[in-house]
Amino acid sequence: MKLTGAIFDLDGTLLDSMPYWASVGTRYLEQQHIAVPDVEQLALRIKTMTLPEAADYFRSDYGVQQSQEEICTRINHMIEDDYRLRAPLKEGTRDMLEQMKQRGVHMCVASATDHALVEAALRRVGVLDYFSFILTCGDLQTSKNLPYIFDTCTQRLGTDKRTTAVFEDSLHCVVTASGAGYPVVGVYDDSAKTETEEICRLSRCFVYSWKELDIAHLEQSL
Repeated sequence: MKLTGAIFDLDGTLLDSMPYWASVGTRYLEQQHIAVPDVEQLALRIKTMTLPEAADYFRSDYGVQQSQEEICTRINHMIEDDYRLRAPLKEGTRDMLEQMKQRGVHMCVASATDHALVEAALRRVGVLDYFSFILTCGDLQTSKNLPYIFDTCTQRLGTDKRTTAVFEDSLHCVVTASGAGYPVVGVYDDSAKTETEEICRLSRCFVYSWKELDIAHLEQSL
């Protein structure tokens, strides 16, 4: 079957931005004069959380006194410059998107990151116009532990779930999308290197680089 739709994650999939997120929790807590005994463990713990969920975690487990809204606002301010000024596209992203466009694939972005930051980053790196829309977990008050964001994207794209690929780098997102019946393309990122084997198992195909993506081969698996 022909690929009709593509739902792309942003961080670690299109954008090489995971290093900024890996450190932001620790940076925030240190600004609150709270020591973090295991930086790597904290990064892994909050990786699957939405920002409000991480804020609640900081309040319950680290004793942060700020409100959830105050924590989210502060972290978004901390990460904002990374998106507006620095975070680069992953290698081969633009060429891949152009190939998708030439094949008539309808594309969107589904991200857990703040909508304004997603839009700012994609505009800065010059690929915003490839996408029909951006949809974030914040927009829908959901997380990627549930398929709601993927289902909403498919409805808005007007495509069939069976021919709409979900491109993700994180295991929990791959589990959600594949479990909901979407063909998943796993995308390697260093932040999820310990999850690579399981992501490969659950995905229709897996790429270490966008240069490896063979759209015709993907279509054969649909």
